[in-house]
Amino acid sequence: MKRAVNAELDRLRQLTAALKQNLELCAKDATIDAVHDIRTGTRRIEALLDTILRERTQPALGESVPQKPGLQPDDLPKTAERWLRLLKRIRRTAAPVRDLDVHRKLLEKFKPQKKAVAPGENAIEPSDAPAILSGPVKQQADDLDAWLKQTRADQARPLMKAAPKWAPQVETQLASLEEAMRQSPLRRKASRNAAVTALEAFARLASQMQQLDAGNLHDFRKGAKKARYMAESGGTDEHAGAVGKALKRLQDEIGDWHDWLVLAEEANEALGSHGLELTALIEKERDMHCALAMNITERMRGRLMGEWQALGARPPVRIRPRLPARTEVS
Repeated sequence: MKRAVNAELDRLRQLTAALKQNLELCAKDATIDAVHDIRTGTRRIEALLDTILRERTQPALGESVPQKPGLQPDDLPKTAERWLRLLKRIRRTAAPVRDLDVHRKLLEKFKPQKKAVAPGENAIEPSDAPAILSGPVKQQADDLDAWLKQTRADQARPLMKAAPKWAPQVETQLASLEEAMRQSPLRRKASRNAAVTALEAFARLASQMQQLDAGNLHDFRKGAKKARYMAESGGTDEHAGAVGKALKRLQDEIGDWHDWLVLAEEANEALGSHGLELTALIEKERDMHCALAMNITERMRGRLMGEWQALGARPPVRIRPRLPARTEVS
């Protein structure tokens, strides 16, 4: 058990050091990679904190573990909660910047670039580039990209301003949590497998959100992402790796749909009636990815709940996800 506890702390220290480094980088320049790593780093720490809290605050049935003298029973949860609040502020500030980076990348689909050619060779346009892109769509894509770029610069300023303050704070929160962990014994007799922890988290999510539609699909993705990070904490464990891959596929498909959904909203806001052709193409992508996301979510949920049930649990009755009407995603 001591080895498992040390592994948790080592992982927590690694994640905290990486988050601190990326915050320091963002204080100088909010680069695409640094912003992305800040967003994912906060979620990975949150997932690990969730596991740590469950191991120390939820005793097994019939088990009673006395606290050490002078320690209040809720010291660890309170310490973790302070860190979670900080992580949430950091992630919420980085999130719109990261989203705009992703949306600009999606927009490249409508802005085909000429391939680099050696001197003396003839430039060749990609054979799969639709002819329509040489017309109004390409100009509309350029205009939307300029709008997204400016919006991204505006959104990055609060992150760059707060990053120097947050960088030392994450280390302070880590030190406080380590002390609370030393004072708070494990309540479970053994740390559970990362795959089991992730499947349990996913089963709770599936129970809470049995009926999925365009209104709650993105929230379902966020819950699945947290379960994925729990699975990935299992390192080289094959079962945990397989669970993590299934959750990542579900997460990626829903994320693709949501990115196209928001990009369509941004196109309407930035271009209005001057971007009808581009907006129509983006909305077509949005609807296609919505259908894909619902299909993959149904399949992965069935598979993961089946695995959870095979472990001896009895999950709630699963209601088949329904495909939202086209008007619900507009």
